[in-house]
Amino acid sequence: MQNDDFIRLFLKGDQKTLNSIYKNSFQYVKHYITSRDGTEKDAEDVFHNALIILYVKLKAKEIKVQSFNNYFFTVCKNLWKRENSKKRVTNIDTIPLVSEELDLAAFYLEHSQWELYKEKFELLSSQCKEILKMVFEKKSYKEIVKKYDYSSQLVARQRVFKCKTKLTQLIKKDNRFSKLK
Repeated sequence: MQNDDFIRLFLKGDQKTLNSIYKNSFQYVKHYITSRDGTEKDAEDVFHNALIILYVKLKAKEIKVQSFNNYFFTVCKNLWKRENSKKRVTNIDTIPLVSEELDLAAFYLEHSQWELYKEKFELLSSQCKEILKMVFEKKSYKEIVKKYDYSSQLVARQRVFKCKTKLTQLIKKDNRFSKLK
């Protein structure tokens, strides 16, 4: 099955696909975590948290995944490293503790930046929005030329540049931009 089809089924919540993820990936996650001072329960928690994170990011189209299984395992490893590092704090002088307030503040900042971006993106012309979506989806300039009947790829590149510039200007003109930098 193609990666894009697999991801589409995953986002739909297809039971067969979810079973396949569990069948093909859990044993590796469990082995990784249990061989690094974790328990099977830790592995289950990490596995399920990674599924949720991946679902949210894919649904919001924040990421483009080349290999679902590889990316999923990497998310699991990173979650375990983060979780495990919290458990292993033994010397406060050498390992700074990360405050939950700082984590929350970073989340709020990223969320606010995303909201500003989405708000300004909606102010673009429909054609600019479509062109930028094509760029974000890694469509080629040839495809943009074909869709909009431009005379050349150079014209398409110029149009993409103008759309990006317009979006950047809209964002930078907003008073919130300087606070969110």
